[in-house]
Amino acid sequence: HIWLHVRTAGHWTKQLYEYFSAIDPIQENPDKELKMRQRKSHARASWMPGKRQSQFKIKDKEELQAEKRIAQIMKKVHVKCHIDGPYGTATREIFETEHAVLVGAGIGVTPMASILQSIMYRYKESKRVCPNCKFSFYGVIPESVMKLKKVHFIWINRDQKSFEWFVGLLNKIEKEQIDVAFEEGKDLEKVIDITLYMTAAKAKTDIRGAGLQMALSIIHRRDKKDLITGLSTRTQAGRPNWNEIFSKISEERKGKVKVFFCGAPQLGQVVKKACMKFDFRFRKENF
Repeated sequence: HIWLHVRTAGHWTKQLYEYFSAIDPIQENPDKELKMRQRKSHARASWMPGKRQSQFKIKDKEELQAEKRIAQIMKKVHVKCHIDGPYGTATREIFETEHAVLVGAGIGVTPMASILQSIMYRYKESKRVCPNCKFSFYGVIPESVMKLKKVHFIWINRDQKSFEWFVGLLNKIEKEQIDVAFEEGKDLEKVIDITLYMTAAKAKTDIRGAGLQMALSIIHRRDKKDLITGLSTRTQAGRPNWNEIFSKISEERKGKVKVFFCGAPQLGQVVKKACMKFDFRFRKENF
C-alpha cells in the first residue's frame, strides 16, 4: 500500500481536496461489519485462557454508525490512481538543450546560480589543453553530456541593491570566458551572454531618464564597465522587450531554443506568450 499525504496549501492541492470531497464514500453494510466484529471478538476470547467473554465489548449498530460519521474525513472511495515519475526540476533539461535562455526575476535567479557555474565548468574543461603538446584533456563534449551551444542569461530586478548578492558570480563568469579566449588566442566568443534589467530605472525613451542613461552609456564605453553592477555587461533600464529579445536570439541560429523561467507567475505568463510567438519551448520553475 502507498500512503500519500497532501497538505492543502495552494491551488492544485485545494482542487485535489475538493475533488475527493465530492466523491461519495463506499457504502458499507453495518450488519456485515457487526457480524465480523463479533466473530473477531469470540475468536480472541477463545485464544486467551482465563479471560471471560464478557470482558470483550461488542459494538452495536449505533456505535458503528457514529464511527462512520467521524471517519468521513478518511472515507474510502473508488478512484483509479496512476503513478508517474520521478521528475526533477525544469532546469535539469538545460544540458539537453542546444540554445538555452535562462530568465530569472528577482530571487527567482537562485536555482540558476548553480546551473551557470556548472555550464562554465564544463566549458572550461573542454578547452583545457597541454601547453606543450596541445593535447586536449577533455576533448569534445559528447551530446550525451551537454548539447549546449549557447546560453542567454537574463536577470530582472527592481533596483541596484537587488543585484549585489549575485554580481560576484557573474563577474567571475565574464572573466573566465575572457581567460579561455586569451589562452586559445582567439576573439572572445561568449558561451554565456548576460543581460541585466533594472525595472525601477527610467529608459532612454523616457525624458526623465534620458540624461542619466546617456551619461551611463558614455562611462560604459570609456571604462568598459557598468557603473551600476561593475560588470562589463551594460545594465538595461526599464522592462525587457521580449519580442525584440527573442527576435535577436532567433536570428543567431544556434539550434532549438528553450526558455527556462523562474519568477513571478504574472511575468511567466508574459514570457510564455512571447515564446509561443517565436515557437520557443517554455519551461518554468517555482522557487
